[in-house]
This record gives sequence, C-alpha cells and structure tokens, in this order.
Amino acid sequence: MAGAPLSSRRLVLGVAALWLLASAVLLAVARNRIAPLEMWDPDDYLRLQQVRDWLAGQSFFDVTQYRIDPPNGVPMHWSRIVDLPIAGLILLLQPLLGEANAERAAACAVPLIAFAGTLWAVALATARLAGRRTALLAVALATMAPMILFHVLPMRIDHHGWQTALGLFAVAACFDRQPLRGGTTGGVVTALWLAVSLEALPVAAAIALLLALRCLCRGETDRLRAFAAAFGGASLVLFAAFHGRAAWGQYWCDAVSPAWFGPLIVTPIAAAIGLRIAARRGAGARLTALVLAAGLGVGLLAATAPACLAGPFAALDPVSRHFWYDNVLEGLPLWRQPADNAAMLVGFPLIGLLGTLTAWRGARTSAEARNWLAMAAILAAAFAVALLVQRAGAFAHGCALPGTAWLLARMLGAIDRWRRMPARITASAAAFLALSPIGAVAAGVVVVDRALPRASTAAPRMPVRYCFAPCTSLDPVARLPRGTILTGLDLTPRLLIATPHSYAGSGHHRDPQAIRRVILAFTEPPEVAHRIMAAHGMAYLLIDPTGAETGLYAGASRAGLAARLLRGETPAWLEPVPLEGSTLRLWRRRS
Repeated sequence: MAGAPLSSRRLVLGVAALWLLASAVLLAVARNRIAPLEMWDPDDYLRLQQVRDWLAGQSFFDVTQYRIDPPNGVPMHWSRIVDLPIAGLILLLQPLLGEANAERAAACAVPLIAFAGTLWAVALATARLAGRRTALLAVALATMAPMILFHVLPMRIDHHGWQTALGLFAVAACFDRQPLRGGTTGGVVTALWLAVSLEALPVAAAIALLLALRCLCRGETDRLRAFAAAFGGASLVLFAAFHGRAAWGQYWCDAVSPAWFGPLIVTPIAAAIGLRIAARRGAGARLTALVLAAGLGVGLLAATAPACLAGPFAALDPVSRHFWYDNVLEGLPLWRQPADNAAMLVGFPLIGLLGTLTAWRGARTSAEARNWLAMAAILAAAFAVALLVQRAGAFAHGCALPGTAWLLARMLGAIDRWRRMPARITASAAAFLALSPIGAVAAGVVVVDRALPRASTAAPRMPVRYCFAPCTSLDPVARLPRGTILTGLDLTPRLLIATPHSYAGSGHHRDPQAIRRVILAFTEPPEVAHRIMAAHGMAYLLIDPTGAETGLYAGASRAGLAARLLRGETPAWLEPVPLEGSTLRLWRRRS
C-alpha cells in the first residue's frame, strides 16, 4: 500500500477505533438479549451460575455444580481464570447498578474485552510479519469474521473468545524479533491458553513443534529454550494458583491436572535444561535432548493416566454419545456440519493460506520468508484441527488474517495505480469484499456444494436453537416449591440461573451417568422414568413441547415417555401442573 509508514501510535488508535465500531454493532445485534439475560449457548448460562456460586460463598477451588444431579453435583472442568473478569466487573458495578444489572453489564463487557485482545493479537502478529499498514487491514478483516465474532458477542461469556485471543497472542510471540522476549511471552501465554481449556493442546503442540524445528534447522535455540522454560514454569504456577490441595490427586483427562504434568510441565522443563546442556554441541545433541524430553513427558502420561491418550470423550456410553455428544455442533467435524457452517469454516482459511504462501514466495529476505513459512505451517495446523472440531474454527480464521491482509494490501496497492478514480473505488471495494470473511462464505458455499453434496442431510438431528429454550417465561417454574426437576440437558443451564430448583442432569461430560439417566427417562417407556425419578427424589418433570431436544427424544421411540407426553398420553403417576403464561409443560410426580 502506498503512503508513509504507519506509526505504532496510529496503529493503536486505528485498532481502538475499529474495536469501538465493531463493538457498537455487536451490542446492537445482541440488544434484545440483554434485558431478559438471554444468552447464546447453554455453557454461557452455566458460566454465569458458576460465578454466582463463587460470589455466594462457594470455594474458589470448587467448581462443582451442586444443583445438577444432587446431592453430589457435577464436578466441572472449567477454569476460574475465565470467571475472574466476570466476577470482578460484577463486584465493581454492583454498588452502582445493583446485582442484576451488574451481571448484565459484565456479560456484555467481558466478551468485548476478549474481542479487544483478539484484535490486538491480530495486529501484533501481522505487524511483525508484514508491517503496520497491513496489520490495520487484518484488524478490519477480523471485524467481519463471523466465526470470531460469534464468540465475542455480548452475553457470550464462555471461554472460547479468550481461547482465540490467547492463541493469537501465542502466534504473535513466534515472530517477535527478540528471541528471549518472544519465547518467554509465548510460553506464558500458551500455558494460560491451555489452563483456560485443554482444547488448545493440538495447536499448542504444533507451535512447540515449529519452534523445535526452527531450533534444529536454524539454530534458534534461545527462543525455544525461553518458550519451554516459561511454558513449563507457568503451567505449574497456574495449576497451583487455581487448584486446591485435593486437585493434586485428581487425574482428569479433560483439563490440566496431574495426568498432564508429564507433557505440560516435565517435558518443557526437561527440554529447557537439555537445550542448555547441548547448546554448543550441535544439532544432533539438541535433537537428542528434545526427543528425550518428549519421551519422558509422554511416558509419564502413559504410565499415570493411560486413559487420557484416548481423549476425554472416549469413555462415553453409546446412548449418551448418540443422543448428546453426536448432536453438539461445535464438537463435530466438517462433514457433520450443516452447509452454511461448513461454508464459513472452509472458505476464509483457504484464502488465508493462499495469501500466506504467496507472501512466502514474494518475501524479500530469508528471515521474512522463514516467518511466512512458519505462519503457513501454523495456519495449516489450525485449519486441520478446525476441520475435525468446528469450535476451533475461530482460531483458524484468526491465523488466516495476516496472509489475507497481505494479499489484500498488494491488490489495493496495484489498484491504487489506476488512473480513473471511479474504477479505483469500485475495484478496491470489490477486492475488500472478495477477500473478506464474508466474501469467503460465498466462495465456501460453492466448495461445500461440490465437495459435500449431502452436507445438509448429514447435519445433526438436534439443530442449534439460539434461544436455548425455553423461549418463554420461566417465572411460573421459579415460583414452584423448591425441588429437583427432570428436564432436557440443554434446558438445565438456563433454568439454573432463572429458578431456585435443582436438575437431573446437563450436557457436561463429567457426569455421564446423569446424562444417560435423562436420555433413558425420555426415550424409554414411562416406567423407566418413574423408577429414575423415585430413586433420585425428583419432584417434577418439565418439557418444552416445541424444543429441538424434546423432538429428538420423541423421534427415538413412539413408546418412549417424550413421545407419549407430546401425544397427550400422561402416565397415572404424573399430575399435570398448569404454568400460566408459559409454553412449557410441567407435571408433578405423585407420591
């Protein structure tokens, strides 16, 4: 692009202006959800309940949800790290706004703060690769990326927005011109990224592998050694800071726990020490040190927690997997997605990969070429993970932004040399639209239609319902005498924050028995639900007759309880309870 170099101050101001503009648009999109505290996903509701429990006196180290599957509750795998800004804002604003409005304000502000972090990480990474003017273009493109924006909408307080921001900061650290600073920053940020969610492990491993290859092939030992030492040390400090004494003996596979101390603490610290010893002994000694460190960490994992090698969902029973896990869109691969989701997922990373490889081919120096090649490798890894797990798409789109911005900058630079102003304006707008994530969706539709002609029919049986029913008044349910309610897995989180009751189960995998009980209660004949409710002291049964989950259960068996209730066939052991002003249907279990 033509013009004088952009100063760092102007870049900061430009990023801030784009963030403010995009935030205003996002607030307008979510405006109707703020007053009724209507969130975008069941996990958002449960995150708010987790914060409420903590502020009400539950231990900082205890993230169990005791109102799900009482009396023992569900031991959640979520980190308090994400709770901190939500709780902090609520406490800060509560004296001014009151508790309810403070929650609303925090639920609006926290996602936008994560969005600001994402934009700055994109700017930092792109500026280090291609300069500040291109970085501003990358940020402008980021404000048009649906997969990124969905995770930072006001009322979207789950951890995915923070994952994207932290992951992109880790990417930016790879290209810091000061190896020690870049390695240390990258190690700390990556440890924080994994502490928020272990979902980041595949891409974090890819980044570590990339740094190892650059160490072996280019002698960039200082960066890798700093990364490894900071990563291992920060992982240990974060675990100690956010977990109580009991957690040191709990070997969970779905979050950072002692099960993962081998790969996440022992391996990086051993690698840092080994690289220090092998510093002057050549590439062979460095390779030996890294292989020994990796083998030690993986060996510890295999010896202490071999089940974790199969993943956190491997132990799910077939019923829970079929009716619940296989219907969670964000956890499914590309070929299980609806066509519009697949189009959003595929189009933009391919444009970004094209731009990144073109920038590599057109690099003016060997250092610039190495950086662009490294960016291409990170993007390819992120894209591969996103094809297997849809929720990784936001990070993949973030990694596509530098290459796309570089390509757009070159196109705009060429167009800027045209003589006729109307042609320049039209062509510039067309180029921006064509290379933007919005334009990529249109291109993705063509790719999906040809590559996945049955994408729409292969979609999950339980489609996303953004209201996450009940999309109706919950006040009648809240006024009932307190008890335990048998209801759908996806309904439970919203009901938790709106009513004082306890619930049979929710779609959270650390309580697979409760998930299975809920599914069997609705899909098997009524006698099964009767036994389950009696055995677990459940007083009520609640359904949303228009809800997707109820329809899924009803479609499983005409003889099942859900299908019978929808047909108006009420078992004798259930007594209907009218809910005035609500579309829900409730029954009380007869003693």
